[in-house]
Amino acid sequence: MKTSKLFFASIAVILWLITPDLLVAQTDKNELKIQKLKENVERYEAKVTAKERKMEIADSLITTGENMLYEAEDEFEEVEQEQSDLDKEYKSKYKELAKLQRSKDEETAEEAENDLKELEIQYKADSKILETKVKELTRKATKGKSNIEKGKEMQKAATKELKEAQEGLDAAREKYKAQSE
Repeated sequence: MKTSKLFFASIAVILWLITPDLLVAQTDKNELKIQKLKENVERYEAKVTAKERKMEIADSLITTGENMLYEAEDEFEEVEQEQSDLDKEYKSKYKELAKLQRSKDEETAEEAENDLKELEIQYKADSKILETKVKELTRKATKGKSNIEKGKEMQKAATKELKEAQEGLDAAREKYKAQSE
């Protein structure tokens, strides 16, 4: 009987010593699992932030492209007006000089002819400047359209990626919340 009491007492002491270690090990496992779930939530939050940034960049590209198109259109109207004014001015001066060129006074006719040549040279130079502006505006408009297309493609991809990242974040938060309770 003494041996059985001693035996039970020693088993009780051993269990008493082992039980806290088992509880601590179980608690450590739970804490480790919670920590991993928390890290998973943080990782998904970072993904969502990155995808939101990508969406902002896409929106910015679209806005920039639209602004470039509007500016090009406005400037193109100005260039058209300048060309119209230049043409009117050229025609009026040309008519005057052509009239003077038919003058009976040779000196006046020769002077009008020289002025007419200078007028044509100046008109061609001014027209070339306006053509260069039109080419620049065309490039600007093309770049604007390109930015809009890139932005829309990027926005489409980012929307899909953001949705997936948000779903992953929601799932990770639910798992974390369920494990934490």
